[in-house]
Formats: sequence, structure tokens, C-alpha cells
Amino acid sequence: MIKAKKSLGQHFLVDTAALKRIAEAANIRDGDEVIEIGPGTGLLTRELLRTELKRLIAYEVDDRAIEVLQQEIHDPRFELRHEDFLQADVQAVRRSDVPTMRVVGNIPYYITSPIIFKLIDDRKFISDAVLLVQLEVAERLTAEPRTKAYGIPSVLTNFFGEVEFLFKIKAESFRPAPKVDSALIRIDFAKGYFERNQLSKPEGFDDEAFRKLVRTSFGMRRKTLRNNLKAVVDEALLKEAEIAPFLPRRAEELTVEEFIRLYRLISK
Repeated sequence: MIKAKKSLGQHFLVDTAALKRIAEAANIRDGDEVIEIGPGTGLLTRELLRTELKRLIAYEVDDRAIEVLQQEIHDPRFELRHEDFLQADVQAVRRSDVPTMRVVGNIPYYITSPIIFKLIDDRKFISDAVLLVQLEVAERLTAEPRTKAYGIPSVLTNFFGEVEFLFKIKAESFRPAPKVDSALIRIDFAKGYFERNQLSKPEGFDDEAFRKLVRTSFGMRRKTLRNNLKAVVDEALLKEAEIAPFLPRRAEELTVEEFIRLYRLISK
């Protein structure tokens, strides 16, 4: 086992039972093409290769881990890329006969949000992602409105997909042990808000504009929507009867459905 690098946020999961549980939770099926983010020395990689997957593409930035993986894993289905996943072209690595790929990874805490938002950006090519994240992050992604944990990630991940909290993993299961526990989550991009509610996406709905609205609404968390939106939305529009009831509220009070309603009123 190589020594974890603090600069890379490395905490290697060494609990065999936990590794098996993650591979089982990923529910890899015959013929699946899978991306693994940050395989490290390959402990989870080996478990994934025991499934019926068709191809496993692993993204790793640590030179030492690359050397270990090259020396120890020789499965023909395994493709190792010495590359930062945040810079990866998922569309390019996906084979044309595979509609979407699947993602599994033990995510470094310090780049969790960028990775999740990259997955959202690449959701056309990714069916789902099973990710090991800091417990606090898992709680934020699955938080309900009117709670302290509810925020931009809660709204956007549950708009573009469906987030499921799978199980906790104790800090002592890692080497070195982090200061907090972790949790495994699944984000199913085939079950975005419109899909899971069996609704047709409104004509002209702009995903990027919706994201901007959500981010702006949470700009100053303790301020009302009126104060957060007045810099980017025309004052006359904010006075319209249908929009006005939203304005005394805070962003943390709105459900995903209410954010969609607000977006549609403003975008008119």
C-alpha cells in the first residue's frame, strides 16, 4: 500500500467487507461499461472486475498508484488512464454501441462538488453514478427543504437526477482514517425531475438558465429571494402577481418543483 498523499485528499478504503458492499451496490450488469474515478491501488477495482462488466476505464492522477495498477492488474477489460477525471472527455471514451456508461468512485473530499457537477454536465452519456463521499455531502445531497443541509447541490442533483443514500462507512475503514465518516450514494440520471414524475419537459426549458436561477437564489443564504434576485431580474417583473408570493421566502424553503415554477414564471 502506497502512503496516502494529503495534497490529493487520499484516504484508501481498506475494509474488505465495505469494498464488496460497494461493488454489489453498483449493481453492475453483463455488458456494462464502467468508469472508476480514483482507483488508487486498485482494491475496489478488483471487486468491480469480479462482475460481468464489459469494460472498466479508470482515471488516476497519482504516478505511484499508476505504477501499482500497471504492475498488478492485467485484466483485458481494464483500461487505465493517467488523467484527471475533471478533464476527461466522457463522450469520446464511450463506444458508439453503448448508449450510456456507469460511474463508480471513492471521491476525494476536496473535489467532490466539481466531480458531481461534471457528472451532471455529462449526464447524456452517464446513466448513474455510485459514489463514496463525505457523510456531510451525502446528507446535503439528500436533504429536504427547510433544513440546514438543503442548498444548491440538493436542488440541482435532484433536478437532473435522483439521489439515494445507500449506507454509511465508518472512518476507521480507511487508511489513513479521515476525521469524519463517509457514505455511499447513487445518483440516477435516468430519473431526473421530469422523468421520475412522468412529465414532458416544457418547450424551451433552458437547463443552464435554471441552474443560474438556483445558484442566484442561494447567493446570500439568509436573504429572501427578492434580495437575491433583484440584481438579475427586472424589478417590474418581480412585482408581477404570480411571482410576488415567492419573493418574501428564502431559497432553502423552495422544493425542486417550486424552483421550476419560479423559473417558468421568470422566463416568460
